Amino acid sequence: MNKSLYEDSIVIDAACPLADEKGKYKLWMDGGVTAICPTVAMEENTIKTKQKMSEWIQEIEANEALLLHVKSVEDIYKAKAENKLGIIMHFQNTKPIGQDITLIPEFHKMGLRMVQLCYNVKNYVGYGCTEKVDKGLSSFGEKAIKEMDRVGIIVDVTHTGYRTTMEAIEVLKKPPVCSHSNVYKLCESDRNLKDDQIKAIAKKGGVIGLNGFPPFVAKKDRPTVEDLLDHADYMIKLVGIDHIALGIDYWQGMAGIASLPKAWIIYLYLVLQGRWSPKAYPPPPWNQPVGIETPSKLSNIVEPMLKRGYSHENIKKVLGENWLRVFKEVW
Repeated sequence: MNKSLYEDSIVIDAACPLADEKGKYKLWMDGGVTAICPTVAMEENTIKTKQKMSEWIQEIEANEALLLHVKSVEDIYKAKAENKLGIIMHFQNTKPIGQDITLIPEFHKMGLRMVQLCYNVKNYVGYGCTEKVDKGLSSFGEKAIKEMDRVGIIVDVTHTGYRTTMEAIEVLKKPPVCSHSNVYKLCESDRNLKDDQIKAIAKKGGVIGLNGFPPFVAKKDRPTVEDLLDHADYMIKLVGIDHIALGIDYWQGMAGIASLPKAWIIYLYLVLQGRWSPKAYPPPPWNQPVGIETPSKLSNIVEPMLKRGYSHENIKKVLGENWLRVFKEVW
C-alpha cells in the first residue's frame, strides 16, 4: 500500500543541484520522482547561463523518451502519465540577470520557472542570509521581483537574508517559496527560517521545501528522516499542511556521491570564495538523512510519515501537490 501511495503520487523535488551534473538526473528517475528543479545557474554570468540552459534543452531533446522540459503545470501531469522526468529550470541566484530587467522575460522564454533571489551573500537584488548586515531589498530588486511576478517566474527566498526575504514577500502579489530550508528553532542556522518568515510565506499562499542537507536538519553528522520530519511537523502546527513540500537539496558534495577528499575540495573552494561561511556550513562529510541518502531512495520518506499519522491526502500534498498548487498560481 505504501509503495502504491508513492507510485500514485506526483513527486516533486524542488532543489536538485546534483542533477546539473551530467546524467545524475537518472537517480531521481530510479527514485520514482515526477519532476525536479536542477540548479541551472548560480554564480554564472548571463552568457554562461544561456549556454547552460541551451545544454539542458539539448539534453532533454536528446533523451525525449526519458525527459520532458516543464514549462507549464500540464507538462508535469504529462511527465507523470508518460513515465518521464520533468525538468523545471531553477536559478539559485539572480546573478545571471545582473542589472538587466529585460533578461527576465528572455530567460522565461527559454524555460526558466523559478529564481532564488540571493545565494548567501549580497547582490544587486538584496542581501544573503550569511551577511553580517542585511539592508533589505534594493530598488532594482523590487523591480526584478515585480517583473518575475508579471511573466510567471516563482520567486524563491532560500539563502536570502531575513529583511530582504520579508520585504520581497511584501512586494509579491503571487505566492513566494522557500525551495529548500528548515526551521530555525529546531536547528539554529542562518540558512533556516524564523517563525515569522514561515508565517509570511504561508500567508501569501507559498510553500517551503524540506531540506535534507545535514547542517540544516540537526546538529549531528548523520540526521535521519525522523529528524527531517520534525521540521515538517513543526511547520504544519505553525501554518498548516498546505505549505510544506520537498526540496531535499541532493548535491555534488554529499557522501555516497563524492569522496571525502573531493568534498573537502568543494568545501574549501566555496569558503574561500566567500559563498559559504564556516558558521553556517560545517566541514564534510555531509550525509543526507538516513533512509533517503540518495534520490533513488526518496520513497522511503512515506513510511515514517504514515507512522506519524499523516493521511494519504496530506502525504500527497507534501510529495508534490502543494508545489502544483503554487505552480498553477504563478505560471
